[in-house]
Amino acid sequence: MSLILNYAAIGFRPYPELGEFINVGIVAVEVKSRYLAYKLIAPQKTKRVRVCFPELDLSLYRSGLKRLTNELSALSIETNLWTDDARQVAKNHPSQSDLFVGEGDVDLFRKLTAPQGSPFFYASQGTRLCSDMEVTLAELYDRYVEHRHLTQADYEEKQLTRDVRRLLSANRLGRLYREAPWVGTDAYHVGIPLVFTPRGSEIPEKAIKPLNLDRPTPTPIYTYGDEWIAKVNRLKRVGCLPESFLFVIKKPEDGEGRVAAEDICEGLINEGVQVADIEDKEAILAFARIEEQPELKLTE
Repeated sequence: MSLILNYAAIGFRPYPELGEFINVGIVAVEVKSRYLAYKLIAPQKTKRVRVCFPELDLSLYRSGLKRLTNELSALSIETNLWTDDARQVAKNHPSQSDLFVGEGDVDLFRKLTAPQGSPFFYASQGTRLCSDMEVTLAELYDRYVEHRHLTQADYEEKQLTRDVRRLLSANRLGRLYREAPWVGTDAYHVGIPLVFTPRGSEIPEKAIKPLNLDRPTPTPIYTYGDEWIAKVNRLKRVGCLPESFLFVIKKPEDGEGRVAAEDICEGLINEGVQVADIEDKEAILAFARIEEQPELKLTE
């Protein structure tokens, strides 16, 4: 596996203040060659848009998707050096001077996925090692857009996030918390679904991560929980851990799974973060409230 891909899901969020969105594509940049590739949903596939946003004029969605397609197409043509077989560009890591990145500028991926005032935005981000960029792009599209290969636990965690977001919105806190696809450094970063970041700060002041530990057996509970304990530890080591971090936990009702979930919660607390049960709405809201400060301004 010789390729390193930075990738991002492309989300459609017509009402930013509500925070709800659907994924409509994937964009990826190979680190060494800066080769850019993307895959977007077909404009005629609007079922999910109609279900999530029934009042939306679909012509606005289709025209916006067309503009995004044209922008990414133009960018990929100009930023990729084409050979007889364009797919080999990313595989061979040629020296490439990116037309959109000047001396001292941010790298292509960071510039591409920077926040913009558009219903289409770059949501969940990550890095993956692979040997074939096209195959990996297709796999990422299947997962993030088509929702293939997601487990029941994955779906339930997405639902937990929606439940917490609705709780915040119902208590006039929703506008304060946005998704942060990139918390950390270029070398190490994670995505956190709900963060509050004051204007002028690069690190969120408060972060909320729903965590579904209601798994069938203890092993997947430990595997998934340990992954987030390690992420918290790494964010702390690179100096990018949010000042206050709450994990909203769903646990098994009883048995060995419950013991494993409690063990993971203890591990998170030992790393300096807080935990609350998904049913403890008062604790979640108490954490989420922001002190009234006249000079406080939110990141747009």
